[in-house]
Amino acid sequence: MKRLVVPFMATVVAASIIAVGCAGTPPAPTPTKAAAAAPTTAPAAAPTKAPAAAATAAPTKAAAPTAAKLNFPEKGKTVTIIVPWSAGGSNDVYCRLLAPYLEKEMGTPFQVVNRPEASSQVGMTELAKAKPDGYTLGLNSLQTTISVYLDAERKAAFDRKSFQPVAVGIHEAFWVGVKGDGPYKTLKDVIDAAKAKPETVKMGTNGVGSPSHLTALMLEKEAGVKFAAVHFAGGAPNVTALLGGHVDISSNTLSGNQSHFKSGNVIPLAISDTVKSPEFPDIPTLPSMGYNVVMTRDACIDLPAGTPMPIVEYYSGLIKKISENPEFLAKAKESGTPIRYMDQNQYAKLWDEAEKQIKDVVGLIKK
Repeated sequence: MKRLVVPFMATVVAASIIAVGCAGTPPAPTPTKAAAAAPTTAPAAAPTKAPAAAATAAPTKAAAPTAAKLNFPEKGKTVTIIVPWSAGGSNDVYCRLLAPYLEKEMGTPFQVVNRPEASSQVGMTELAKAKPDGYTLGLNSLQTTISVYLDAERKAAFDRKSFQPVAVGIHEAFWVGVKGDGPYKTLKDVIDAAKAKPETVKMGTNGVGSPSHLTALMLEKEAGVKFAAVHFAGGAPNVTALLGGHVDISSNTLSGNQSHFKSGNVIPLAISDTVKSPEFPDIPTLPSMGYNVVMTRDACIDLPAGTPMPIVEYYSGLIKKISENPEFLAKAKESGTPIRYMDQNQYAKLWDEAEKQIKDVVGLIKK
């Protein structure tokens, strides 16, 4: 399969979301005034394969330790969230939604820093090597991280033991779709074109080894076709390339693309799940169309391994509280971000199950 790497940098960051540069230390974000938290229950993701089943586990009832008891954080000391993807993508949007609420709860500045190189490998390496003192968090796109360290040729400087799971924030499937005014209108159109001229239909993904890429590979296998893969440093440049006509079809996350669906600029043809998305119920599933393609992605918050467990529990408790905040949920819904909170124990179980699934499909990358 041909692999082209086309650098696109997205510039889509909502005005309400804190703006942080990709390098250096950006100014501390202005805290968002959060509404009083009224406990609600975030909808549980419907089970697909074993990884999704963990999303329905009952949350633990143990109360998280308070900042006062921990003597954490130190007043005025900045906390950094590393996002190993480009600005404007779904992972970045989630962290920039979350950061002001963490800042308000903790009373300390937060900064979001993008490290989009090498399909998250650069950013995850930086997180793994960070001091385990609670002042460096990272966004772990779980399935991508697993595919990176399972690939011996990538010589990752990390593995599962390098990170401490904190919480899952997002659990969702992927869509495959086309440009609204492009030459293809249905998935059959795309498959027929790819069969007629192998490796000419350009498929955009969110990076080599990403679950977006795995979704595309699984579709190739199921349909008996070969796409020309075009890999980007995240979802934002991927969809930008689709809108610009630089790729013919994309595999991307459901979150962060709501506006493109509503405008008709992007036509989502199917999603990689066994059940329809509650946020986008009109999109059919790939299995219902005869393609056994099931792939989800989980956006998770990690700390470096060795971080004291009371700090881990503190963060997990705060993220749970924020994930139940009506104001936060309203902003997440507006951006098309499907919140699916899991605590550190549920997350650890999910990691086990996701690793089993990725082992089964990561070999497709080699082929």
